[in-house]
Amino acid sequence: MMKKGGSQKPEVHRGRPVEDFPIEFEWHVGDWETLFDRQTALVRADLKRAHIEGRMIIFQSCPISTAGGGHFSTNVDIAGAVERSLMAKWGERFFILNPSKYQMETKEGVGLMYQHAEAIKRETGKTIDIEKLVQIAPPTGGDYMRMWTRVIVEDDYYAGAKHIIPNTGNLFDAFYFIGPTDVQEFFLGEAKSLSQAVEIYFARKYTLDNQFKNDFDCVNQNEGFCELLDLTNPTASAIWQQRRLDFFRYYAIKSGTNFSRGSHDEWNIVHLLNTKRLAHPEIYGPEDQIAIYFDGKQISLGSYPTPAWPGYAVSPVPKQL
Repeated sequence: MMKKGGSQKPEVHRGRPVEDFPIEFEWHVGDWETLFDRQTALVRADLKRAHIEGRMIIFQSCPISTAGGGHFSTNVDIAGAVERSLMAKWGERFFILNPSKYQMETKEGVGLMYQHAEAIKRETGKTIDIEKLVQIAPPTGGDYMRMWTRVIVEDDYYAGAKHIIPNTGNLFDAFYFIGPTDVQEFFLGEAKSLSQAVEIYFARKYTLDNQFKNDFDCVNQNEGFCELLDLTNPTASAIWQQRRLDFFRYYAIKSGTNFSRGSHDEWNIVHLLNTKRLAHPEIYGPEDQIAIYFDGKQISLGSYPTPAWPGYAVSPVPKQL
């Protein structure tokens, strides 16, 4: 399949990011795969540094996409606020892995991808045009989940124990899944009621952030171009009102990892890791399961063995390993 400028759409591969770990995704091969492999190595270097420093490593699962009425920059703001809150409560002995810092929904994540492209050009002479890649075939949830599965599961660089079962997430001490209370605390710093707080946040961002405003005002966006909705047209006005209503509904009652595809997959990954550990009682007991927190509290005993509905995964979660 050919696109403008003669560029070919990258092929899509279906498979397991980690060969002996039973969860499958679809991801782009070629340049995107090369870039995401570099990003994976960068995240692993950050984790290895934290591990050497003797810090507890916590994976923070957070919604990032715009699915369901959410907005990516708002999700990033919330993820950052929860990370800061956890660090304030838990202290400097902890390292919070916030995925939003490494994804292309943030300026930081985009900047890292450009750094990888520049490094590849220096080392191999190959030029990767990221803007053209995004135009032809933007990264998908499967691309990101391939990366995060490898980051979470693979532990060949773990040096804490003499005997471990490989690929059981031994670098991670806990997972923290953002919940509705976390989100409400983010908004309620500005108002007494959640309704008022979400409306104030929306009004401020709509006034001060042009990209946020365009996400609600534009019917088409491409490379900085915005085709505005004609709000004098009843149909266009209804579209704008629906976008705002969806935003309010999502952040008032639905926000958090319960409604995030990627978080569903991350829950299933840690569920499979704990299941795999318990299948080797000579090494791992119940006390060696990875701790899981949701919405500020450790989850109940009955929740540990329960998988979630798949998000971006293209295979069902097995009941046993």
